Amino acid sequence: MEKTGDLGRRLTVELPAEQIDQKVSGRLDELRRQVRLKGFRPGKVPLNVVRQRYGAQVRQEVLQEAMQTALQEAITEQELRVAGVSSLNPDDEADGEAFRFTADVEVFPELPDIEVSDLEIERPVVEIGESDVDDMIQTLREQRRSWSDAGRPAAEGDRVSIRFHARVGDRRVPEEGEHNLQPVLGSGALFEGFEQALTGVEAGDEKTVELEFPEDFGDPELGGNTAEVHIAVDAVEASEMPEADDEFAREFGIEDGMEQMRVDVRKNLEREMRGARTNRLKKAVTDGLAERYADFSLPESAVQQELQQMQAQLRQQYGEQVNLPEEQLRPGAERRVRLGFLLAEIARQHDLEIDPERVDARIAEIAETYENPAEVIELYKQNEQLVGQIENGVLEEQVVDWVLDNARVSDNEISFKQLMESA
Repeated sequence: MEKTGDLGRRLTVELPAEQIDQKVSGRLDELRRQVRLKGFRPGKVPLNVVRQRYGAQVRQEVLQEAMQTALQEAITEQELRVAGVSSLNPDDEADGEAFRFTADVEVFPELPDIEVSDLEIERPVVEIGESDVDDMIQTLREQRRSWSDAGRPAAEGDRVSIRFHARVGDRRVPEEGEHNLQPVLGSGALFEGFEQALTGVEAGDEKTVELEFPEDFGDPELGGNTAEVHIAVDAVEASEMPEADDEFAREFGIEDGMEQMRVDVRKNLEREMRGARTNRLKKAVTDGLAERYADFSLPESAVQQELQQMQAQLRQQYGEQVNLPEEQLRPGAERRVRLGFLLAEIARQHDLEIDPERVDARIAEIAETYENPAEVIELYKQNEQLVGQIENGVLEEQVVDWVLDNARVSDNEISFKQLMESA
């Protein structure tokens, strides 16, 4: 073994050529009994014919298997914690009595004992109150409201259907046609200047105004620009919300009425609260760890794997044509890899093992959101990949809990709304 870099190691492994030859001969002999060739009875094909036709392919397969097995044995013998294998190459210059190959690998960085006793973390303390239940029911009522012609100028709470185009200098946006919007005034769907321009309009109105579009406006050709905007108003509608009564609860499949709906809403809010609180604590812990242990080297193979996963996620979300430059994604990829090593190292240093009861509880919590929880639980238990994802998340939570048990933690009472706004 030789060191090729901070985390790079090159292993040169040698095997007796006789061992390879014996495996090749054995594999060809098995193949001779199975192969069917024109002019020969099944199982009676001469070995030299099989060797001539399939020898090169079989030898390549045997060599690949032998290299993989021997590499794992060498890694174990050298007590390496390997993060990735960069290359695996046969040595064509080895003498006839031996088969030799080289493997370039990257090892995990050696980290010191991770110390968190002086790490300061703020822990949110949240209770779901009746007002939080009221707010959620109000949101559900707003989602089920009906719209009809207002018959008057647009005011806060009204839905305004508009078509518009803009001019930025000599440029028309869009080049052809119109943008269509249907904002509810006062909801924050539009920036203040645009809302002011729509307040007081009536169906059939047309007007031209000058607006300063914010940088994050949906159309990048308008974002950050001042434009002359022509607006045509197609409709101004007022809303009517359903009453929060037993009939409203039944619309959501809750036959026991409004009282049961409030119980169900509270359960959902508590589930959301636990998730947001866990994420906030995890972020506080990981931010603290990433800042404190920011200097150790990272295996490039692990960073490249993370970059590939990030690109795949972006393509899945935004379409196959998306392909961001590596330098744009690299800081995020390196942070994820660094945090992964830190969390795994804490688990290793303190013998933290996945708690099966927490895994079962997490699966049950997910299943609760479905119509038939028992079927979902069974689906998870039959799928190793799904269970593995849950186990990884649970182990991360256990590491976060260990940090919280050993760091300087101060409780901060905040409302459910404040927690969700910061999530």
